[in-house]
Amino acid sequence: MRIHAPDITSASGSITLSARVSVETAATRLPDTLWFSLPERYEAMIARGTEPFVVALRPLASILNEDITIEGCFSERLSHGLEEYTRVFNAWAPQKFNPIRLVGAELVPDEPTSGHAAAAFSGGVDSFFTQFMARSRPPSFRSKYAVFVHGLDIPLDRRDVFDSAAAQYQETFEALGIECIPMRSNVRAFVPDWELGHGASLGAVALLLARGLNRFLVPSSMSYTTLRAWGSHPMVDALLSTDQLQIIHDGAYYSRFDKLRLMKDWDVLHDLVRVCYEKPDALRNCGQCAKCRRTMMMLESLGVLKEFKTFPRVRTPFHYLSCHFNSPHERFNGRQIIATAENSGRRDLAWAGRFAMQRSVVDDTLKRVRKFWRPLRRGIRMRVARRVTLARAGLTS
Repeated sequence: MRIHAPDITSASGSITLSARVSVETAATRLPDTLWFSLPERYEAMIARGTEPFVVALRPLASILNEDITIEGCFSERLSHGLEEYTRVFNAWAPQKFNPIRLVGAELVPDEPTSGHAAAAFSGGVDSFFTQFMARSRPPSFRSKYAVFVHGLDIPLDRRDVFDSAAAQYQETFEALGIECIPMRSNVRAFVPDWELGHGASLGAVALLLARGLNRFLVPSSMSYTTLRAWGSHPMVDALLSTDQLQIIHDGAYYSRFDKLRLMKDWDVLHDLVRVCYEKPDALRNCGQCAKCRRTMMMLESLGVLKEFKTFPRVRTPFHYLSCHFNSPHERFNGRQIIATAENSGRRDLAWAGRFAMQRSVVDDTLKRVRKFWRPLRRGIRMRVARRVTLARAGLTS
């Protein structure tokens, strides 16, 4: 894989940093160019190097087993961190991620720069929690910017949805002394496995703004007690740092239920939280997908769901019977929901939680059985077919 020299262009009030990408694997269908676009007023913050592109494309190159070739200077510290970053993913999924090299780069130490802290922002519980906790942190760790990227969870063709959400976030954050930076990128088109590759995309966004930042907070998805192989992880996020920019995995001490419990009375969250990934629609959550139901169940157990304007109303706890608690982190949250519902006298909700948890365990067991049985069934079919073929030929096995 070759990443060509980045090019910066300006048009219609936006500035775009892009780089052509050449892939050796002929069967791979990808866009010709990886790009990031944001309003012109942030031009001074944009780094001109290849670091954002190398980080964003590292998972793809590792999956394709192609070394990355670039020309010019590259961060010495980041180069070292990327080697370990790739080793971690190779250890997690050796059948998918291959060790690769960075070729042709002149490694140079970074010059530390002054800047501000920023945080990735999606509108979900985790990203709001980072902003919530920042208020009590030392000044240099309080995020001045919330970076909201169109193309990560909201599809690029839903410009109306993104613009509507961004406008409301900007208005609210301005009152809190935080500046919301709207950005657009097609980076997701270059990530074959989003679960394991999204962390690199967030790292690329951070490095793109390295001329104006000194710290970048990546909100945690899981807690320390329920960690598993995942694209954004306390083990790997910091490896994408340079001497200019420190990348920090933030909030992993808390489960998602803990975060909601701490923020349940925060008016900002009541009006703006957006967790839905099935039907992303500005600041409205569908209330039907797995993530919506789990979040609503947490809020219901805390007695504050009615305060959250971005969720539909729920008439009975039967709505939660189809909740899915599949991962260790989700089941940990489920146990917290049940315990809190019991303590608050909501036995109906606790019963619905237990039913949903047991249903999830049964579904997970059936999936494991099917996965185990599939190769055995295939082997049996092959042996039967072989015996039939031999019998028709008048032979015996």
